[in-house]
Amino acid sequence: MATISKEEQVQLMKRAGVSEPVDVSISFDEINKFGDKESFIENVKSISNYEKILKQRITLINKSLTAAIPFTKESLYLFCAVSGSGKSTIAANISFPLWKQEKTILVVSNEETSHDILMRIAALDLGLDFNKYKKGEMSEEHRRQCITLFPSIMKFVKIIDVTAKNGLTTKLEGVQSALESVKGSGYHAVLIDYFQLIKDSIKDKSRTRYDVLNDFRIWLGRYIKSCDIPVVLFAQLHSMGKKNGTKDIDARIKECPSVVEPATVIIEAIPNVEDYTTDFLIHKDRFGVAGKRFTCPFEKGRYLDHISEKELEQRKLFYAKKKAEKDLDKLIQDSNNEQLASADFLAGQKL
Repeated sequence: MATISKEEQVQLMKRAGVSEPVDVSISFDEINKFGDKESFIENVKSISNYEKILKQRITLINKSLTAAIPFTKESLYLFCAVSGSGKSTIAANISFPLWKQEKTILVVSNEETSHDILMRIAALDLGLDFNKYKKGEMSEEHRRQCITLFPSIMKFVKIIDVTAKNGLTTKLEGVQSALESVKGSGYHAVLIDYFQLIKDSIKDKSRTRYDVLNDFRIWLGRYIKSCDIPVVLFAQLHSMGKKNGTKDIDARIKECPSVVEPATVIIEAIPNVEDYTTDFLIHKDRFGVAGKRFTCPFEKGRYLDHISEKELEQRKLFYAKKKAEKDLDKLIQDSNNEQLASADFLAGQKL
């Protein structure tokens, strides 16, 4: 009777959907072995590997965030925001500098189409307003300029969107397959936009949305430990109002809050519409900046470098003045319109 190797057994079990048994037993001798030459060398190697990881950091949105938060392999970056607060805009701002540096990335999108993602990145490069494109207000010339950039962007920004293979990006196994495919391929990052829309399982259709999300976050925690690229995961938040004013990020993440557990860094994006800035609040960070807030001006779709408190106050005064001037102009215009209407009414009475 033919025998098969342990490796072949593991492969057969994987194909059958059976997990390999995990040995969790440990003897006294194994515990007491810590401190010998072998364990000493292993720990020195780990320190050397960590220092190497820090040196391999790549650009994260802008210079301020890149300097504060190493964007590097074996790490999961969880970006959180309430609905409509700019998750896809942040994804474009992460993709944009990496494209310019000719670093290949994968964007897994289960909300936006590939042409929208490409238009966002192209608009950033040209200093155009992507929202004008979405509203049908972008000029034909500007649309053409954006589309001209598509081949260059597509060379480095690879996209699997919501339309791929009947919704592959909303399926647990589909997203897992995509991430496994780029492991060890020379890619520089993976972006997943966004977490809560990974809602179905092909293998077990009876699983609830929570079950699927929980399975994915457990799998993702294991994946990043053996992965040579950083993974960025976007997640949707409940507003603080809906959660009775709580500021705890894990209590506000929709559907599956335990996704915070495998995250290396957790960043909440808070847009400030009055002064056109966005606060990036660091909730969790193994690199030492947890609790810090980075206030970045938002101009022409891009998040610029962090500004000081003094600069922020000046910016607030500037936009408050502009708003007051606009309100005054409207008040004068409304008054003039009322006077004209009154004059027309009196003229009609005389007739």
